Amino acid sequence: MAGCETVHKEGGDPDAAVGRVLGWVFGGAGVVGLAAFLEAAAIAGLAGGAFAIVAAAIVVAALAGAVLGFFIGWAVNWFDRLHVQNPSQITLSGCVLCAGKNTGVPPFNDNDWTFNLGGSSLALLDPTQAGLDVTEIRTRGAPNDGPAFKVVDAATGLPALHCEIGSHIGDYAAVGGAVGSVAGAVAGAAAAAAICVALGLATFGIGAALCLLIAAAMILAGAAVGGIVGDAIGGVAGWIADELSDFDKRGEAITKGCIMTFTGRWVTDSSHQHNEIHDIASAQLIECNDCLDDVTGAASTGLIAAVGIGRHPTGRDP
Repeated sequence: MAGCETVHKEGGDPDAAVGRVLGWVFGGAGVVGLAAFLEAAAIAGLAGGAFAIVAAAIVVAALAGAVLGFFIGWAVNWFDRLHVQNPSQITLSGCVLCAGKNTGVPPFNDNDWTFNLGGSSLALLDPTQAGLDVTEIRTRGAPNDGPAFKVVDAATGLPALHCEIGSHIGDYAAVGGAVGSVAGAVAGAAAAAAICVALGLATFGIGAALCLLIAAAMILAGAAVGGIVGDAIGGVAGWIADELSDFDKRGEAITKGCIMTFTGRWVTDSSHQHNEIHDIASAQLIECNDCLDDVTGAASTGLIAAVGIGRHPTGRDP
């Protein structure tokens, strides 16, 4: 099942997270590559083929730093991407333009339930404050968090506010990937030291150059394998946590094409430079009248129901 996509219509960078993580990638490559360079500069007796080995070691070390930077940067950005607005909780009503689960492998998919609430019926119900309206909800940046831009539902092109119910998978995988990558790098360095001692490599010349290359390669392998394994373990742990809760029941209770009311935490998502409700704390079904076909957003008479999210008394909505 695919998650709900949004499109920026008036500026903004929907992939701002990529730049943030790349900063960590390049920073990690620079720091570890520089450390390898300084280590190489301290080796005495370098000559001939040793220079080529040292150059290769510096490149491999930079790659190791890039891998470490990716997993650490991903985790840092993940937990620093949502910035709470004031007021922190809002209630909106509108048409559910899209409903879906962002399934897949983290970090490329966070497995959240995602929804686009919008259309011409989109309205702010609470709180009632001077100057606070739908436009402000969609475009005000959270304090010290930069801009937020209007988005539309990708499928319909209608004005929307993105809303989510967060999965544990994204959180656990981000932590697992960072911890696993660091632990793997440390283990790789330790293994490289043991190999150098076992082979009796000298502390100068080509022997020391080979030892530096081995260390860089082992750190790279450890960081990559540790990050991937940590990500997988975290993802599985998150999936178990979701299964032990009513996560999917809550998501399945929200139906595309229905007019609904969402209450939840109002945040600026700096990774996508838009505002959203994350997480949805409660949802109320107002009416299922296929509002996607009613571009005016006017509700017809019919079934009226209000239920806590995931607690519809008769099962799926009509």
